Amino acid sequence: MDREFLHTAFENLQKLTGLAVHWEMKAPLDAIVQIDGPKNKIQFIVEAKKEVRTHQLIQLEHYNKTYKNFMIVANRIFPKVKNELRTLGIAYLEANGNVYIKHNDIFLFIDTQKPDVYIKQKGNRAFTKTGLKVLLHLLQHKEDINLPQRELAKITNVALGTIPQVIEGLKDTRYLLQLNKKQYVWEKRKELLERWIVAYDTVLKPKLKKDRYHYEGNWKEIEFANELTVWGGEPAADILTNYLRPEKFILYTKENRLNLMKKYRLIPKKDGEIEVYDLFWHQDENKNTAPEVLVYAELLLEGGKRNLETAQKIYEEHIEPKL
Repeated sequence: MDREFLHTAFENLQKLTGLAVHWEMKAPLDAIVQIDGPKNKIQFIVEAKKEVRTHQLIQLEHYNKTYKNFMIVANRIFPKVKNELRTLGIAYLEANGNVYIKHNDIFLFIDTQKPDVYIKQKGNRAFTKTGLKVLLHLLQHKEDINLPQRELAKITNVALGTIPQVIEGLKDTRYLLQLNKKQYVWEKRKELLERWIVAYDTVLKPKLKKDRYHYEGNWKEIEFANELTVWGGEPAADILTNYLRPEKFILYTKENRLNLMKKYRLIPKKDGEIEVYDLFWHQDENKNTAPEVLVYAELLLEGGKRNLETAQKIYEEHIEPKL
């Protein structure tokens, strides 16, 4: 990773606060920085990322518990994530100088600097709207990468020409290595999962939203036609773990508004508690939740302590064994 933004971040921190800042690239993570406070000097172990999103909070919280003084330094941190980091007591610094540090005699909080221009990475066909649908399946069934391309296209309900484009995209990013003419092996699947979550949030999810609904009664009593309509997000997480009391409801469906109203007594409502999205994968009729990867992603993207704890449970029980 290009960490040039570290130089910019620490220089801006020094300019905006007037404190002396000394740093060097050094293990155990990416760098170590020393900040000279009014009375004491403090060292932080630094993790560097180009940008920080909600789904990365679990890892950052782990680092914060592992190392005595931990700081995340990024080119960009999204506002919602900053709030979460402050709640978790994690120090952060953006390249533009926005900072949060609360440690003994040092308390710094700056959030007035405009974000630097973010340059998007070169496009990759594996992370387009259609490519992400294929990747959702492959994150659950890694062995299917070696199926005939026509069969994989049928399973994921995409055009045959999409499959070679996705494969080339995965090879370009070194997530996939070619053994021979017909066989591939996976690399860095956890990193691929993280990238899928970011791309799902920015590329695919905005294209899926249908409407909002209200339901009079207990959501657990609704009996969906599971091949057509299933719970996602917090209700799905509760079904999977029995650990989370849902506050926000996500539903994925292939059914139209009339069916949702007649069959399940859902009431269209502009500010309804149930968000409905298009169901974009082949759903097992014997399963009443969206794929665990998607449920995990929604919990991380929503954030909040209970959601992150539940996401970790789903990851350990349902996702990690398949990576």
